[in-house]
Amino acid sequence: MRIPVIDLFAGPGGLAEGFSTVLENGRPVFDIKLSIEKEDIEHKTLTLRSFYRQFIKAGKTIPEDYYNALRETDIKTREAKIASLYEKYMKEGNAAKLEAQKIELGHRDFPNKLVDKTIRNALNLDKNWVLIGGPPCQAYSLVGRSRRQWKENVDQDDDRVFLYRQYLRIIAVHHPTVFVMENVKGMLSAKVDDVRIFKWIKNDLTNLDILFPGKKAPKYKLYSFVKAPDYYNSKGFPVYENDKDFLIKSEKYGIPQKRHRVILLGVREDLNYISNSLEEKSAVDLKSVIDLMPRIRSSIGRYIKESEITNGKVKRKYEKINNDNFTWRELIEKHRREIISWNGLSNGMSDSFLRSILVSSGAEYIKTKKLTLTKKHFLYNWLIDPRLNGVINHQSRSHLLEDLKRYLFLSIYTQIYSNFPRLHDYDKYSDKILPEHQSATTGKFNDRFRVQLPDQPATTITSHISKDGHYYIHYDPSQCRSFTVREAARLQTFPDNYLFCGARTQQFHQVGNAVPPYLAMQIGHIVKNIL
Repeated sequence: MRIPVIDLFAGPGGLAEGFSTVLENGRPVFDIKLSIEKEDIEHKTLTLRSFYRQFIKAGKTIPEDYYNALRETDIKTREAKIASLYEKYMKEGNAAKLEAQKIELGHRDFPNKLVDKTIRNALNLDKNWVLIGGPPCQAYSLVGRSRRQWKENVDQDDDRVFLYRQYLRIIAVHHPTVFVMENVKGMLSAKVDDVRIFKWIKNDLTNLDILFPGKKAPKYKLYSFVKAPDYYNSKGFPVYENDKDFLIKSEKYGIPQKRHRVILLGVREDLNYISNSLEEKSAVDLKSVIDLMPRIRSSIGRYIKESEITNGKVKRKYEKINNDNFTWRELIEKHRREIISWNGLSNGMSDSFLRSILVSSGAEYIKTKKLTLTKKHFLYNWLIDPRLNGVINHQSRSHLLEDLKRYLFLSIYTQIYSNFPRLHDYDKYSDKILPEHQSATTGKFNDRFRVQLPDQPATTITSHISKDGHYYIHYDPSQCRSFTVREAARLQTFPDNYLFCGARTQQFHQVGNAVPPYLAMQIGHIVKNIL
């Protein structure tokens, strides 16, 4: 008997992916019965991954047609191949479509009665099950609030602030045995009317019968995944004096990025549970995860022909640049010669750079029989699928010529000094590389352009990576680019055969919003032991 799982606000499915890999005697412990997501592209990604899992659950071999779809380099053709998969393998295709539901919780088109019926059908009267997921987090994001010039108070008109109540309502109505609720670090400090949102959430979760009268909602004990309770109160409920005890620092648990997220464990009060924490692991550095990926150059799109500042706003005129190998090589080499003439950078890159300049800017699929991760790496079996014979979602984005010059400067500097320069350091080398934006000299976002350091975990992969790659510059100067979707996905520990649907911007957005599956798997083991 597998333990049913319902996934709310599922995104591309990081939590469900991790739970689905928890095994007992070689067989999956959890059965993802329903994944609810409102966004179209994320829903497509969820459906395809559910299709893949149907074969795993049944002990069948993944069909070669699945890999043929992943190897398609044209996105539209790939979507057609995926659609044909569901028709050819109708049983698995129908099961995947039943599992991955495109539903917007709280929207008038999806009334509570319809949502409840969908959940009941998925559970099929099973009383022992797990609820996972987390409400949209943009409203709590520290960066998001900074952009809107808030301090601590969030926007009460932002519906996303209260979407967590949809999550609570489903707990109150359907009484999961255990729930796992994830959100951003900013939730700990966010306030409405000077009351901390996290305090609301904890109170709500332990008093669902008051919040939703008439639902006969049980009470839940709230646990941290990383620390034992400070003590238990007179009713036997765990108490944590510090809200930061619910913060998981992913780099401590085998994730190659410094991703800090609030994750709550709720256990129904009728269960006897002794707190159990995640087991810390050695830090995983960035280079060990992406260094053997196919080396590709950046794409190049245009340069700034004219620029002027009017009323504090920058107005620019652009001109296109051919993205051919000769032009790219000529322009990058010109930048290199100028950069190594600057003080202290002469040893940053030898003339062998000319021989190492790459001709490919990547593709949706790159065929390679070379290892893309050493077999000695503890994540090898987790990430690598030998049947893929290559890498998917590995194409560089197009950059401004002026940004590529900054990227090259930053990566050369980082190679020499083992750290990247901040904006205030730029004028020590040249007045031509400081970007034209208002915060360039104010000290705000001083690390707007950032090389990810190879010898330590990367910084957090966020959804902002879909807008530009300035914060995720590759440490290798000869590639002179930002991360690809697949590199970001590896830092999130998505297996290499996990395809992100949609255009590249949509792929980046999905990766940035996800829970690392390898972390979710470890959480899943704790939940398994409870049940």
